[in-house]
Amino acid sequence: MNIIEQTMWKMNIKNWAGELGFVSVGFTTAEPIDRLAQLLQVRIDQGLVTPFESKEIQQRIDPKAVWQDCRTVAALAFPLPLTVPPQEGEGVIARSAVGEDYHRVVFRKVNQLIDTMVKNGWLGSTQSQVDTGPLVERAFATRAGIGWIGRNQQLIIPGQGSFVVLALLLLDQEIIPDEPLPPGQCGSCQKCVQACPAQILGKEPFAAKKCVSYLTQSKEVLTPEEQHLFGLRIFGCDTCQEVCPHNQNWLRKEHLSTDLTASLSKAPIPHSRGVNLLETLNLTKGEFIKRYKVTAAGWRGKGVLQRNAFLALGNGQVNRSDQWLKDREKDRSVPPMILPYLQDSSERCE
Repeated sequence: MNIIEQTMWKMNIKNWAGELGFVSVGFTTAEPIDRLAQLLQVRIDQGLVTPFESKEIQQRIDPKAVWQDCRTVAALAFPLPLTVPPQEGEGVIARSAVGEDYHRVVFRKVNQLIDTMVKNGWLGSTQSQVDTGPLVERAFATRAGIGWIGRNQQLIIPGQGSFVVLALLLLDQEIIPDEPLPPGQCGSCQKCVQACPAQILGKEPFAAKKCVSYLTQSKEVLTPEEQHLFGLRIFGCDTCQEVCPHNQNWLRKEHLSTDLTASLSKAPIPHSRGVNLLETLNLTKGEFIKRYKVTAAGWRGKGVLQRNAFLALGNGQVNRSDQWLKDREKDRSVPPMILPYLQDSSERCE
C-alpha cells in the first residue's frame, strides 16, 4: 500500500475499533523489541516467571517469529466492565475476572473489527491474540503509542488508566506506525509501590511469581506468609491499580454507576466483585460451571477458588469455617486443595 492508502486504513481501523468499544488503538512495526530479550532471560534464570508465561524469548519479542508474514502490529485496549464493590466479609474478585471471560469478549470484538475491515476492502491476512498469545502485549502497546508502563507494571493509557484488556492484531500489510509516548510519566509517585501487598513493585527484575494476583491462581502449596497476603481476595488483585492516580476517574465512574443502580431500579446492574465465602467453599460442580466457568475466574478450576475462600475466611478471622471443616471431615469430603492448609487452620484456632 502507498502512504495515502496506509493513512486511510489507519484512520478507518481506529474509527471502527472505537465504534466497537475499544478505548485506544495504536500501530507499530513488526520489528522485534530486542531490548526485552535480556530482561526476560534474567527473569527466567532467577525463577521469577510464572508458568503462564512462554519461555520462548524470540516468540515473545518478535512478531515474525509468531507469524512470518507480519508487517504491522496493531495494539488495542478494551475497557473492563464497571463493578460494584464487595460487601463487608465477602471474598473479593478482581475486576478482570467478573462478568463474561474477557478473552471471549475481546476476541469477539477483534473478530468484528476484522469482519468490518474485510467488508470494506481489506485484502490482507490477519492474526490476533488476547492475553494468551506469546507476544508481550504491554511492550508492543507501548511502542504503538497507546500508553506507558507504570511502576505497577500496568500499561497506563492517558485519560483512561489501566483497567483495560489488551489485544494485538497482526497484519500482513504495512501501516504507518504511531510514535511512542514519553516514558516515565509516573514521576515521583510511589503509591503503588507502597500499597503492593507483596512489596515487589519498584524492584528489578519484576518478580511476577510473587505477585498476589498470580498466587491466587497458583496450584502450588502456599507458604503461611503468602496465605496472609491474600486478605479476602479469592481471585486476582487490583490494589496497585486502585491507588494509581491515573485510575481515579475510572473509580469515580464506578462509584457513580453503583449509586445510580441503587437509586434507579431499571438501571443496568454492574458486576459485583464480592462473593459469599462459605457458598464458594460449598461449590458443587454444577454451581461452579454455572457461576464461574464463563468468567476469567473459572479457568483454574473449582479447587483453587475453594482453597482461596478457605484462606480468606482464616484471614478475616471468621470462625465459620470450623463447623464447615467438622462436617467435611466426617465424610472426608474436604477438597484436596484445602488439605495442606488444615494444620495451619487448626493452629490458628487454638
